[in-house]
Amino acid sequence: MSEQGKMPVTIRQARSEDIGSILDLLTEYDLPRSYFEPFYLNDSSYRPEQSWVVEQDGRLVAHLRVFDRWIRIDRAHVHIAGIGNAITAKDARGHGYSSQLMTAMLPALQQAGYAYSLLWTHLPSLYGRHGWIPIEQELMRGSFPPFVGDTVIIAPFQEQDLPAVMELYERTNARRTGTTIRSTEYWQDQLLWLHEDHSTFLVARDKLYSALVGYVRSREGQQAVEILELGIAAGSATVGHALLSAVATEHHSQLRGQFPPSQSDVFVPGTFEAVHEPGLMGRVVNLAELFHALEGLWMDRLQQANTSEGILSVSTSAGLSTWYVRNGKLQREEQHNPKRVPPLHERELAHLLFHGFDTSAHKLVGHRSDVSFLQTLFPVQDFVIWQADAF
Repeated sequence: MSEQGKMPVTIRQARSEDIGSILDLLTEYDLPRSYFEPFYLNDSSYRPEQSWVVEQDGRLVAHLRVFDRWIRIDRAHVHIAGIGNAITAKDARGHGYSSQLMTAMLPALQQAGYAYSLLWTHLPSLYGRHGWIPIEQELMRGSFPPFVGDTVIIAPFQEQDLPAVMELYERTNARRTGTTIRSTEYWQDQLLWLHEDHSTFLVARDKLYSALVGYVRSREGQQAVEILELGIAAGSATVGHALLSAVATEHHSQLRGQFPPSQSDVFVPGTFEAVHEPGLMGRVVNLAELFHALEGLWMDRLQQANTSEGILSVSTSAGLSTWYVRNGKLQREEQHNPKRVPPLHERELAHLLFHGFDTSAHKLVGHRSDVSFLQTLFPVQDFVIWQADAF
């Protein structure tokens, strides 16, 4: 171990006077400080204590940030701790500081009332040791043929378009699992921290009535244009096709991005392919908070299915919890009886939460005796986490 590694360290939540040092530390990603400043100086949801740091001899040598977000699971709103901007100074690596930060942070997240945590990483084994598990995410990539038609007018986004864009976002994502609940301040801040060029944020208007009927947000990548978000109403595949075609034509490039299943009709067969996109991971932070957030949704699903009896047991990094439905009411059971029903583990629960009981779920839990009950609680979801909201 180096002399530096032997020096005592302090692990703590950041203070306002640390923000400058945090921004300096983030340049260890080999990106300029100006790239990160909007995420900290122009995010009205950010608080210094949401950054966790390792301090050594008066110097910050490691950092990670909690992004305070709310997302939808169908119509339920779930409090999410997004984990990002994890960095250790190059000359301080190899001492386990990232693991120490997570060990200190997780109990605080649980006490703060976060229900779930999400992150993206190229180091799954690191986060796996602390309870995060992979969540399936599909990437669509390919070329997009020119759009033939004149039903819409496409133009760059202008500030006066924001209210209509926000309304379309809310309307189309109201029941879409994985989408972020955005305030007006969030929208305004996000345009800054994404360094969003209005020329890559296109809106579509109806040619007859001039009403906004769609939008697309994108940014140029090294090998393809990344679609950050596609906003179209159900049954508006033509609008989506026109928007994506405009992006592809402008940049003379292929497109790539995550899209919900409900937008699959936008893609022309033979021009796009769906591939597995690694990196997304999740874990339960507080089971009681998660169940509380989902209770109303689950009860509605059970009532619609005319199901009045059942048991849901979950065993995760956040603990074990068993709930039963009896006479149409959902209640917590203090003593788990494994002979009655085996618990769902972290990976099984994550898949059911975000994807629902789809084909992959049959492989995970299709052997269980309570398949019918799980299918009722977890129907197939229209899942997407828009890249615009990634942290």
